[in-house]
Amino acid sequence: QEVWDVLLYQILESNRDDQQAFYEAHMNGDYDTKQFFHEQYYSETSAALQNHVDTFLNRLEGLSKNAVGRDLNVHPRLPLILRHNDFVKDTFLAVRAQL
Repeated sequence: QEVWDVLLYQILESNRDDQQAFYEAHMNGDYDTKQFFHEQYYSETSAALQNHVDTFLNRLEGLSKNAVGRDLNVHPRLPLILRHNDFVKDTFLAVRAQL
């Protein structure tokens, strides 16, 4: 939920009144008002999240490709980094499957 809130808050930068109302609803624990804004801006928020996930996955793939052929004596932590990248990739793929 927090990710959706942050994305929506960023999207609402183009409408300061809605952004302020959303912020106040969040700070006051007003779930109904927050839900109203999430429903109102669902398509924009969903598209922003999809774009973020896709961009991040592409960047992660590029970083992993850069690691191919690197000397492990020079980069001894590379296997750990690649395992971490695989974990993050799997996490983002799971998120993308839910969108």
